[in-house]
Amino acid sequence: MYLFLQSHFKGKIPFHVCIITIIFSTLAKQTSSLDQSYEVCKPQTCGNGPNISYPFWLSDRQESFCGYPSFKIACNGENPVLSISDDDYIIKDIFYSNHSFVLANAVVYHDKCPLHLHNFSLDRTLFSYSSDHIDFSFFYNYDKEPIEYMHPYPIDCASNASHHSFAIFHKELVEHMNYSFDSCQSPVNLPVHKAVGVEALLRMNYTEILKMGFLLNWTAQNCSNCEKSSGRCGFKNNELVCFCSDRPHSQTCDHGTSVETFSLLVILEILKKQQWRFLLLMCCVVS
Repeated sequence: MYLFLQSHFKGKIPFHVCIITIIFSTLAKQTSSLDQSYEVCKPQTCGNGPNISYPFWLSDRQESFCGYPSFKIACNGENPVLSISDDDYIIKDIFYSNHSFVLANAVVYHDKCPLHLHNFSLDRTLFSYSSDHIDFSFFYNYDKEPIEYMHPYPIDCASNASHHSFAIFHKELVEHMNYSFDSCQSPVNLPVHKAVGVEALLRMNYTEILKMGFLLNWTAQNCSNCEKSSGRCGFKNNELVCFCSDRPHSQTCDHGTSVETFSLLVILEILKKQQWRFLLLMCCVVS
């Protein structure tokens, strides 16, 4: 760089050119060395599905501080999977702008007759149901055949001549028709998103309905201000952290640092280093 400038200016190099060259050289060096946490927490994908970023984090590709502990996601093949209520749920989509996501029970994607379904619960989680969901109830080994009025979804692989397994919406219909819950295994209730009309639901089977999934909302500290400043949020010591290319910040990447202050700090950092003093001296003398 020095030889290039010396040749360009035919000997003596102007003082201001020296200073500008030094500052830009230092900035380039800082930019090329990004903060490790900032790099680790960049959005990732499993292959299928949405990009995963705060408050979610991929356990096999990111550090735990990239999101909330209970938002841990694992890649199952190419699908992002979240574990809730002792079951795995594939995340089909994430809407970061309104803090919601769509998920569906993973078992229905690889089991033609899923018999080991469990009740879904959001206890001790930071998730909540959206307003657009409805319960889908499963009954196994019922000693009475369901009547057409109930609009049952038969589970043929778990039924025989004397015991019947089926799923229905509005499980109160079972009680209304004088069916006793005591005559079957404990019912399983699962949420379903009301994304289609009743007529469309009646043309589907129960696995197709489960694959539609359902919508959940989440509660977590907002990351929008950090992201607007080109940062990436994380969660350390029970506090939100804004990871930036230079270092972690408490709120945003430009929080507490003005352009003038930054320029002054750069110049002082340059002058503190002996090697830059030498270069400055070499630049400003006649060759």
